[in-house]
Amino acid sequence: MLAGIATAAVAAALLTPVFGMGSTATAATVTPVQQHGPSVVPDRVVLTPSGDLSTSQAVTWRTSKGVTTAKAEYRVATATPYPTGILTVDASENTDVSTANYDEAFHTVKFTGLAPSTQYQYRVGDGTNFSEWQHFTTAAATAEPFSFIYLGDVQNGIKSDASRVIRNAFRDRPDASIVLQAGDLIDEANNDSQWGEVFDAAGYQFGTQNFLAAAGNHEYEGAQLSTQWQAQFEYPDNGPTGSAGIEALLKGTVYYTDYQGVRFISLNSNITDAAALAVQTAWLSKTLDENPNKWTVVYFHHPVFSLDEGRNNRAIREAWLPLFESHNVDLVLQGHDHNYGRGNSNDAEKGNPATWNADLNYDGPVYAVSVVGSKMYSNAGPRLWTENDAHLKKLKGDVELYQLIDVAGDTLRYESRTADGQYFDGLTIVKNDSGKAVTDDEAPQKIDPSNPGPCLGCEPNPDPGGPTDPGTPTGSVDYEVTGALDSVNKSNAQLPAGSAFSQSKDRLYLGDQNSRSIFEMNADTDEVTRTITLPENIRDLGIDDEKQLLYVGQQNRNW
Repeated sequence: MLAGIATAAVAAALLTPVFGMGSTATAATVTPVQQHGPSVVPDRVVLTPSGDLSTSQAVTWRTSKGVTTAKAEYRVATATPYPTGILTVDASENTDVSTANYDEAFHTVKFTGLAPSTQYQYRVGDGTNFSEWQHFTTAAATAEPFSFIYLGDVQNGIKSDASRVIRNAFRDRPDASIVLQAGDLIDEANNDSQWGEVFDAAGYQFGTQNFLAAAGNHEYEGAQLSTQWQAQFEYPDNGPTGSAGIEALLKGTVYYTDYQGVRFISLNSNITDAAALAVQTAWLSKTLDENPNKWTVVYFHHPVFSLDEGRNNRAIREAWLPLFESHNVDLVLQGHDHNYGRGNSNDAEKGNPATWNADLNYDGPVYAVSVVGSKMYSNAGPRLWTENDAHLKKLKGDVELYQLIDVAGDTLRYESRTADGQYFDGLTIVKNDSGKAVTDDEAPQKIDPSNPGPCLGCEPNPDPGGPTDPGTPTGSVDYEVTGALDSVNKSNAQLPAGSAFSQSKDRLYLGDQNSRSIFEMNADTDEVTRTITLPENIRDLGIDDEKQLLYVGQQNRNW
């Protein structure tokens, strides 16, 4: 076993500006407690669906840990101040969370017995200290028109960069009923300051629009789902059932919500061990089979067709893609790759009416990947689309985006806009008794499949000049295959990410990019002796036997 894992530290000099005659000015340091610490006054108010949104509504908020009485007051919204006829509901859940800098408490109230298509006003508190009054409107009992917002990864630059994207989405659809997010709201699962920045970015909107989120890999610390996630998001208890262990593993992250003619289905793409994936897939099949709605939207974190040339989410693609295609799901909304990509399967372009425009029209699911935050990947390309019979029609890196979706009767309109509010991409789906037709706004982008890995936003490599004569080989190498390693779970070990061998310890190290794991193995017995899980995808491994160090190259991090 190696002594440790080494990462390189980057040192930077901090120069203090000088003003006047040798005087210096320094800014006061604002602590995490000062920025995001809780108090007896409620904050981080968020609406989530816990059941039928036409007759019920869940609301969760945060206070300091000492608050033991939590309740909500509500009534049908009135135009007058100081409303009468107030109803009170005590919190059904109170959860204490300890962070690195302070303790906090989350409280959840569930309003039930509400009337459809009705605006309510509510506030939350302890009976003395309350939030402001806010409004929400229950869903209609029928398929009435509405809008929702789709956001990709927030994760980095939450306050500095992502906040403007989120707020511009709210500006463009202030009456959106739902905000849908495809995972990685934060970078560190239990960093409460980052969670605070997410709620600051959204402002009061989370308290007026239902927030539907999928769990990304950064919502996990190792195999453990973020404590903040579990405490502040109250999602429907209609996910997979079965063995207690698998049911608990997926609870709160795999669920569905029906809203005015649309079934929204959240999946957990982080859980890919064979047994749990099979349970989740069977539940997905049943949930699609029993869908009474005209429209279907599925959202999760890891794309079935990755935009990143170094990723391949094979397990979920093999499990879920056939169901998306056979049920003709309308939108499959994803994140993780920190680029924008949209396309469809090749089958969606076959056998369509001769009157259709071959460049613009098709019939089948729309697969989209988007990003909100400032973290961008540069090695995007169509390889994992073309190799899996799919057509990537739009690809762009180094751009922050938000998506607006409007649903009205037989028509669904999807539009992507850049951080500054400019139109970027769009399509319209029409579905009626005659069938379904998807129409892109413009012809597909020309992406050369013979050059699958453009470095988006990068300068081309310099021309090395003409070929040189390599000369005549001077020797040969004989080799023999002496054994094969088969002890690593195939569902988890989807994509190799480097290997290294320690002669001093007689241990082989294998990296798995998708699970962000390093497997330490006894090369003689083929036994996995240790598993190390890291916060970012693994790119390469190296050994320093003299210092007994394992070096790990991770995506977007230094060695």
